[in-house]
Amino acid sequence: MAVDRGSSKHGPWRDDAMAHEVSGFVRSGRDTRAEEWRSVEPADELPGDAQFPDPAQFRAGASAGMTPTDVEERSELARWLGRAVFPAEREEIMDHLRHQHAPDRVVEAVAAAPPGVQFTSVGELWRMLRSRSDAELPRR
Repeated sequence: MAVDRGSSKHGPWRDDAMAHEVSGFVRSGRDTRAEEWRSVEPADELPGDAQFPDPAQFRAGASAGMTPTDVEERSELARWLGRAVFPAEREEIMDHLRHQHAPDRVVEAVAAAPPGVQFTSVGELWRMLRSRSDAELPRR
C-alpha cells in the first residue's frame, strides 16, 4: 500500500523541511520568529474582489457574446461528436450521434441543420444551428 505524502513536487525530506518552517505559525496562528528578518514574506494581497475574479472572464474557448448556457450546450454537442466524424453532412452526423447513444434532444437539434451542407467542425455546426432560430437545443 502506497503512503500518500501529500505532494508530488518534492521529496519526503523537502516536504518535512517545508512543514517545519511553518509549524510554529500553524500552531499559534501568528509569527513565532524572534527576528523579523527570518519571517516568511507575506503574499501580496489584492484589493477587494480582485482576490476572487469572476471565472466567467476566463472561460477558455468561449466566443464573445456566448452565455454560459451556450458554452455548456456547445460542449455537450462536442462531447458526443469527435473530430473523426468531420467533415460530414447532417445525416452522417445524426447517424454518428445515434451510434454513440446521444440524447434525443441533441439528435433533434442537429436535425434542424440544413441538408446537403458539409460541416468541417463542431464549431461550424454550432454556428449554423445558432444562426437558425428554430435550432436551439432544448433546455434541460
